[in-house]
Amino acid sequence: MNINLEDIKQFKQMCLNISILMVDDEVELTKYYKEIAQRFFESVDIANSGAEALEMFKQNKYDIIYTDLNMPGMHGIELIKKIKEINPKQKFIVISASNESDKLMDLLSLNISGFIVKPFTINNFMHVSMEQISIVLQAKQLQEQANELNKEIVKITKEKQDQEQMLIQQSKLAQTGEMISMISHQWRQPLSSITTTLSGLKTRLDLGIYDDEENPILSITSDFNKAFDKIENMAIFLSKTVNDFRNFYRPDNKKTIIDICDAMDSVLRILNPNGNNIKVDYKCAEVDNREVYTFEGELKQVFISIINNAVDALLDKGTDEAKISIHITQDADNIIVSIADNAGGIPDDIINNIFLPYFSTKNEKNGTGLGLHMAKTIIEHHVNGSLSVNNSKAYNGAEFIISIPKSKKKD
Repeated sequence: MNINLEDIKQFKQMCLNISILMVDDEVELTKYYKEIAQRFFESVDIANSGAEALEMFKQNKYDIIYTDLNMPGMHGIELIKKIKEINPKQKFIVISASNESDKLMDLLSLNISGFIVKPFTINNFMHVSMEQISIVLQAKQLQEQANELNKEIVKITKEKQDQEQMLIQQSKLAQTGEMISMISHQWRQPLSSITTTLSGLKTRLDLGIYDDEENPILSITSDFNKAFDKIENMAIFLSKTVNDFRNFYRPDNKKTIIDICDAMDSVLRILNPNGNNIKVDYKCAEVDNREVYTFEGELKQVFISIINNAVDALLDKGTDEAKISIHITQDADNIIVSIADNAGGIPDDIINNIFLPYFSTKNEKNGTGLGLHMAKTIIEHHVNGSLSVNNSKAYNGAEFIISIPKSKKKD
């Protein structure tokens, strides 16, 4: 095959950024190989034995290895086998004498890329190498494309995670006003009770009622102790609602192990559905492991979204004997939370859409359409669980079922 100047230019252009190793036990011959190869390739290394070539391969990356077969010590075929054990995709071109055809089957079984028959000439070298270099360049291009695609996937994934976190916080903010209203409503009764208790004591003192008692000090002490106990209980209740609200609003920065029933207790203290004349049938089964490994605030956000939707549905429909049923049970690997109402259920034509972002059956003032979407996102992406909904005949309403893996983390 005759090679013209254009072929040489093309070959030299192809060899940019290609590194090779040339192996032969004849020192002068490897020098000759290197002198020719350096006219084309960016990086050319030489080795004068199989053992030396193997060590160089372990320290460097070569696109193609050119090797002789008959070498003292480690034979060329043995060298190829050892390197293929490390990198099965390594490309080899064998520089062999014409009388080594008896080794052809062994070489074919090793998936050798090409052969250059001695005596070594530039024409043969270019002719055999060109096809393999084209394959190497295509592989490099595909790898670069794959790397860029991976970077883009990582970037998109990070952006999606950031967007999800923003939506979670947006959903929390949307619930904050409602929760403040709930808490202020809950606080009216205990604050009124505290005020009434203190006012009663002051009135009795001002009217001198204790002066007519047989033992005024004992009567005063008894009434004051009762009043202090009542005020203390009310203060504890107020403190718990503040802590529940604070923990809900605080951004989650790490997962923790929590008792799922404690989390539900906290949510029910915040929401207090009983204040809307809604009966709550709450049962937390005595399971062997009620702990889950999750972001506490996010899990409470899920409970709040679903229970609030149930409360809204019951109030909007004016359901007689309105009731929310919350049952926490388990199976072999998961804790199951069922939250159901008796508001008649979700229309069949929209039940498959309720987890979509910004889909809401409420009016613009009362709903953002983020609550249930974020609830599903949190449970499935952040907790590795599942969230589904169905219309339950047993409850005569919508039933949301949350499945969360039991905690196996023992921190």
